[in-house]
Amino acid sequence: MRKSERGRRGLAPVLALALAAGLLAGCSQSGGDASAADTEAAGEAAGTENEDTQAAGTEAAGSEASEGDGAESARDTLIIATANETPSVTTNLHNAVAGNYLNTMTHNGLFKMDENMNPVPDLVESYENTSDTEWIFHLKQGVLFHNGQELKAEDVKASLELCKESPEVSQYGISTGTIEVVDDYTVKITTDGPQSGLLADLTHHGNYILPANLIESGHDFNEEPIGTGPYKLVEWKRAESLEFEAFEDYFDGAAPIKHVIWKIIPEGSSRTMALEAGEVDMIIEVETTDMNRISETEGLTLYSSQGTSHNYMTINNEIAPFNNKDFRKAIAAAIDKAAIVQVALNGDGTPVDAMVPDCFPGTTAENAPTYDPEQAKAYLEASGLDPAECGFSIICSDDTKLRAGQVIQSSLKENLGIDVELESMDLATYLDVTMTGDYEAAIGGYTSSSLLAYIQGVYHSNSIDASNLTRTNVPEVDELIEAIQAALDPEENEALVTEFCKVINEECPQVPLYMKNNTRAYDSDLQGFNCTAGGTTYYNLFSWGN
Repeated sequence: MRKSERGRRGLAPVLALALAAGLLAGCSQSGGDASAADTEAAGEAAGTENEDTQAAGTEAAGSEASEGDGAESARDTLIIATANETPSVTTNLHNAVAGNYLNTMTHNGLFKMDENMNPVPDLVESYENTSDTEWIFHLKQGVLFHNGQELKAEDVKASLELCKESPEVSQYGISTGTIEVVDDYTVKITTDGPQSGLLADLTHHGNYILPANLIESGHDFNEEPIGTGPYKLVEWKRAESLEFEAFEDYFDGAAPIKHVIWKIIPEGSSRTMALEAGEVDMIIEVETTDMNRISETEGLTLYSSQGTSHNYMTINNEIAPFNNKDFRKAIAAAIDKAAIVQVALNGDGTPVDAMVPDCFPGTTAENAPTYDPEQAKAYLEASGLDPAECGFSIICSDDTKLRAGQVIQSSLKENLGIDVELESMDLATYLDVTMTGDYEAAIGGYTSSSLLAYIQGVYHSNSIDASNLTRTNVPEVDELIEAIQAALDPEENEALVTEFCKVINEECPQVPLYMKNNTRAYDSDLQGFNCTAGGTTYYNLFSWGN
């Protein structure tokens, strides 16, 4: 369909499509993709949001646009289709990629990640690292929250301490140590020993800044998120949509696009058809089987680049048969990861064996089981387990994961004689059962802006009942993570990372599957497109072309 034709279409058709699609909810560790938790679940965070096209007909979005009587009014609105709904818009109560996307619209942290995944100041004007353990941060002045309050140092202190107290994100608060208010615009952080990942942790949504008085009063941030971000939440229709409007007093200038609507359309082909029909302007999770079609459609742009989303079959190491390391290595060696990339992603990703993403310095795949059916049989024999008694269930929260699960199901049956069942569920339920350990196996992933944040969130025992979904609890693993955290010298840090990777690959607490590309599809008239390797997009930089 031509762009000119798409621009003249109203928003009303979206309503019918969204309702027909049966809108559902859905790492962070996003990704996460998400999060960042399961961040594929989470985060699954690491992405995912929600929207209903019914919100397109609201007054804030523009009644004229919903009636379809002018392209001009429609250009004041950006409609985004996503597969999953965030479990929460409260910054400290989730570790989902879905939630992270939304939190980035409504909140800011002291730091944010640039396109090269380096932490850069956001609410911070300047800072000094005065010793191995002492950091001084000077805040930008005149920054307003959505309720009109000015950002002060006491808000930073209260928000960072809230992160420490919140199980879902507490691993990102460990590094912040003691927080002191020096004056209205100055904060001092004294860490408990050297913390190489402090600035990266301060970019995480769990450390986004909220008003201290609202934290103290018990304000419901899930019903009314109050941040300093470029957009304000107008309405959240559960399982349908979220609608945002530009914050005109945003400290970095009001966003050119005044209304943003996130719509939940779980089924991939329905998202594609909505984009082709001009009923949505962007897709976050592009159906891989539709990528070629989208790239060949006039007026649409397909974006795909290597991301940091590490996707795997997470397994509960606390229960049999997964508490047997040889069994874990057996199933890891029995699964055809290349087939998963082709079947589940249509080739839009890279098979992986290592327990840690290879996009960070010092990482290695040494000691990680590779696809080798004969070796898988040897591992199974060493485990002493009867494959007929080792059947298990894999839970999946979207179609891509289900397709991956089908390949796993086939591989394990053919190569080891193990029966696998597949179970589908919405993301919110998925996050709950995996975080609490009430599951056997699940297809998930984790998206992270830093290696330290990844290994702390996925493998440190402090993250059990949060983002450590495998429930890995190995003293040597914890000790190495803490050593990496304390190593400020780059060469020493990298050497420790390599040692850690060898240990965790040998431990094999989960089954890595693939690194997923960041893939987006959008109306070619949309300008200012941006996407970090971690999947974060700053929507206030978007504008509509003529």
